[in-house]
Amino acid sequence: MKSRFSRYNDGMLYVCEQRQQDTDFSAVKNVRNMKDLNKILKLAYEEKSKRDEDIQFAESIGRSLSMKVKTRSNEKVDSTKKITIGDKLYSIINIDHDRTAKEMYLYLEEERTIK
Repeated sequence: MKSRFSRYNDGMLYVCEQRQQDTDFSAVKNVRNMKDLNKILKLAYEEKSKRDEDIQFAESIGRSLSMKVKTRSNEKVDSTKKITIGDKLYSIINIDHDRTAKEMYLYLEEERTIK
């Protein structure tokens, strides 16, 4: 019998904000290690397959879809946040909410490996 609840058994992701870093001329510094991030939230996720429509959408806005995940909805997650999975840093391309199931799909673009 299929459960009516989703299983988020592919791993854990962290929703993070980039810390403000002072530079001589107020330039934004790229995240290089975990010390450059503030962890806001930890969520279990399920990795989903990337459909052709998803890839085409990302390319239409000049981005590259690296990963698509499903997780529980949370109002703290928006496209200004960063996602870490293991030692990989991702930016959020798009968020699709499924309000009836209280889930969200995150479309992620890999930025770099962090230490």
